[in-house]
Amino acid sequence: MVAEISTAAQLKELTTDASKLTVIDFTASWCPPCQAIKPIFEGLANDNAHVNFVKVDLSEGTNELATEYSVTAMPTFIFLVGDKEVHRIRGANPAGLKSAVAQHAKPASAGAFSGQGQTLSGKGGSSSSASTYNVSNSLTASWSNTSPQAKVLIALCAAYVFFWLI
Repeated sequence: MVAEISTAAQLKELTTDASKLTVIDFTASWCPPCQAIKPIFEGLANDNAHVNFVKVDLSEGTNELATEYSVTAMPTFIFLVGDKEVHRIRGANPAGLKSAVAQHAKPASAGAFSGQGQTLSGKGGSSSSASTYNVSNSLTASWSNTSPQAKVLIALCAAYVFFWLI
């Protein structure tokens, strides 16, 4: 379920648990990318009941939360663990949103048996392809959130190294 909030006091009530993930969607009804990613955000909320999913509607203009978190684009997704920001996504990036939720959400029942487990053959219980998939999604999300200036700098450094070796 996605809760709609508009004040810092409402957010403070949701972020009292220092280990629980809260995902804030800064959105507006007149924003087409916001409306396009809305079903994905709601689907993630339904699939991850142990995570707080909240929406801040900025259709009428800015509010105290948008100012506090320096929101300059919509949609903007801010990930908090407790009250500390751990990740931010600007723009409608479904793959990045799914990857960030998977990366930062902790299972509801991480108790005494939270390890990988062993099979009778002595190998781990989970496949390595799943962890590789998450890493590649994480890298894709990181690259898509990298500023254009940083991408140009990386490309220039790579070209310099390439031509230096020739």
